[in-house]
Amino acid sequence: MILLLIFVAATWLGRGLYDKLFMLEGQVFVVNATAEDHTIKLTFPLGEELKVNLKTGDSSRFVIGKTGEGSIDVTIDGNGKDEVGYLTTKNGMMILTIAEDSVIFSQFSP
Repeated sequence: MILLLIFVAATWLGRGLYDKLFMLEGQVFVVNATAEDHTIKLTFPLGEELKVNLKTGDSSRFVIGKTGEGSIDVTIDGNGKDEVGYLTTKNGMMILTIAEDSVIFSQFSP
């Protein structure tokens, strides 16, 4: 009986780890789809900031834990651009595409 309880607990913890690693929870992809290089800063609702320099056509990947609830503030080359998307306490993979005239937010949940 004790071995069964240990097995169930290990399976439950293993599944949680698998989901976190392979279901792309908290993954943020930023893509520069413009004809110019840009410095992009993302500010999440809880105040955490990610900053990246992207060349034309490049992308970058980050992992973020707790985002808070609300939209992402996007700043491009020091100029406030957009507030995009809506995040909750548990988020799937997020993709932010920086286009010439807008920022496109996509989110995929398993």
